[in-house]
Amino acid sequence: MKLNKLFLSASIVLLAAVTVVSCDKRDNNVAYAPGISANVATVAENNGLTIFAGAMRRAGMDSTFAYLGQYTIFAPTDSAFAAAGISASAIASLPVETVRVLLRNHILSGRTTLMSFLPGPNAAYTNLNRDTLFVTGVGTPPTAFYINGRKVTQTDIAANNGVIHKIAGVLAPAGGNFMTTIGAATNLTFFAAAINRANLANTFNTVGNRWTVFAPTNAAFQAAGFADIAAINAADPTTLANILRYHALPAASLVSSNRIAFSSDLAARYGGTSINTVQGTPVLIGAGGTTVKGTSNATAATITVSDILYRSGVLHVIDKVLMP
Repeated sequence: MKLNKLFLSASIVLLAAVTVVSCDKRDNNVAYAPGISANVATVAENNGLTIFAGAMRRAGMDSTFAYLGQYTIFAPTDSAFAAAGISASAIASLPVETVRVLLRNHILSGRTTLMSFLPGPNAAYTNLNRDTLFVTGVGTPPTAFYINGRKVTQTDIAANNGVIHKIAGVLAPAGGNFMTTIGAATNLTFFAAAINRANLANTFNTVGNRWTVFAPTNAAFQAAGFADIAAINAADPTTLANILRYHALPAASLVSSNRIAFSSDLAARYGGTSINTVQGTPVLIGAGGTTVKGTSNATAATITVSDILYRSGVLHVIDKVLMP
């Protein structure tokens, strides 16, 4: 599973347009780590995080971070950036504020070693964008950690003004509300049309509905008999509403502290189990957490894109419409 490049770019642009983050004015008199002379930007470069380090230079945050504060950085590896469609040249061509927004999404104030984090699942921490990152430790004591579903691959790389944890994915900023988030994806236009036809847009957008949503692609709707959006608009709204509610897991059905399910949760905690949906009947999560099956589906749907945050939940793109 991967983070869709379209979702990533759209969420960064959206957050860059609406986020106002003040300049960091914390006291310069900070406690540096003893025996370490390099700051986080230099340490990142020296540990093979070349795209992340280049992004820090592009954003002017290499010099800022040399003097201000202590930080915890979840730094995507170069291969993680490549998987998200972000190269060094792409970083160099992005507006500076866009790069800053992307970087801030990976940074917490203060130095925190990995085993000092609450294990969750999905313990909430506020990043420099004033948005939430969810930390999950798997095992007792934890033997693996995930940040928004992205695995931590190397921990506790020390710098004189912080600590770096390498992660196997880029953390896209949360998009807007649910409908804005799916509206950014050209392969979810049928799904958006179905929600509007069923008069559920406000329901899916409601902040209090902290849902994990499985979103079928346009091709999935076509395979289910909806040839085009006109066919969706001609469908019975009540029937559509019943199907769509079957694609959402309510907070009450989940056990994590913040009651959403990233791909890592589906694999480690819910694989091979049935979970009740908003519609009231359960779906079956595959043993590896990469599939989900409806009661009336002959075969399971595969999760093709995972861990897309919106303001009150997370969604996963699937290749079949789930049928109750």
